[in-house]
Amino acid sequence: MKRILLRYLLVEQAVPFFVSLLVLTLVLFLGKIMRYTQLLFASESGLADLGMLLLYSLPYFLVFTIPMATLLAVLLAFARLAHDNEITAMKTAGISFYQTFPAVALLTGFAWLTTLGLSSFVLPHSNSGFQRVLLEMARSRGQLGLKERIFNDQFDGLVFFINTMSPDGRHLREVFITDERSPETKSTIVAEEGFLVHDPSGKRITLRLLRGQIFRVGDEMESLQTIRFQNYDFNLDLDSFALNEKDFRKRERHLSFTELRQALTSTKLDSKKRNNLSFEWHRRLSLPFACIVLGFIAAPLSVQSRTGSRLSGVVLGLVLFLLYYLFVSAAKALGKDGPYPPAIGLWLPNVIFGVLAVILWIKTARESPFKPILLVQRSAELVASWLKARSKS
Repeated sequence: MKRILLRYLLVEQAVPFFVSLLVLTLVLFLGKIMRYTQLLFASESGLADLGMLLLYSLPYFLVFTIPMATLLAVLLAFARLAHDNEITAMKTAGISFYQTFPAVALLTGFAWLTTLGLSSFVLPHSNSGFQRVLLEMARSRGQLGLKERIFNDQFDGLVFFINTMSPDGRHLREVFITDERSPETKSTIVAEEGFLVHDPSGKRITLRLLRGQIFRVGDEMESLQTIRFQNYDFNLDLDSFALNEKDFRKRERHLSFTELRQALTSTKLDSKKRNNLSFEWHRRLSLPFACIVLGFIAAPLSVQSRTGSRLSGVVLGLVLFLLYYLFVSAAKALGKDGPYPPAIGLWLPNVIFGVLAVILWIKTARESPFKPILLVQRSAELVASWLKARSKS
């Protein structure tokens, strides 16, 4: 009986898991394709470059879509069982809600191991490969791959924000640059416009800025310098961005799991560098754990809320994932720059949602309603009735 139930629940979860994973990844892919297609037609980049950029982006997509697909799979599977009264039939036959635990554990464990492997071993190499492609494009074509109205941080220590640019990507307007490559001085550059000047040797690119200001801040805010200019050449030495596997100056996200562990054991690190390495270490471990936490919340939540249609289940899953993501974003920001260690900020959302999952499982097994869910349902019913009444009037 247990094997039949386990096999039945695994099939119920597997179908929405792979469908959700395919759809979510495809949506992210389409968003990236739209951005990279602009780069493809604005420069001499070939389809091979576009394909490599998308290939190296795939592990990054999967690290986020696998937890989301796990949440939706469990939520939809148990929502259908609850709606068709199969959960009630199981209880009538003497099958406790706890006996569905192994099926959820197998799916969430598979998703956790897959995401852990991607974030710990595959993602660092894909990040390095992604930057290599961008550097080769910059060397051969004089293109930085910048996009309008977004923060471009593909070059270590530099962030570009361009309001508008010409179709060929060489004439920029309203330029904003932050330069943190030097540990002693942080610079912010604002200019009305700029032009990309390509070095035929491919060793550097010059961004010629017109009519702007440079704000330089010393370490620990001890000094501030403001410089106005009519013409200023901002040089990017492309060789300095080249990624060498043995170069410790690499960004934390390019380090392998072994390199991270070795770096954390070094006694020559300053507090800021150690904090960044610790943040990256715990980020790679805590993010995959979302598969387990969200999956175990989804099962009792769907039974408690009794979402009937698949659309309502998807909406509920998106809301839950959004809440989790907002919680993680806030905790990460406080953990990276706040007064407490990164481990607390990165693991706190998992701990809170894990405790919530335990409470929901106990409440559901005892057939006891969870009051916050009832409150949300009543609020939704009131909003729906108000909208219905207003549409009639």
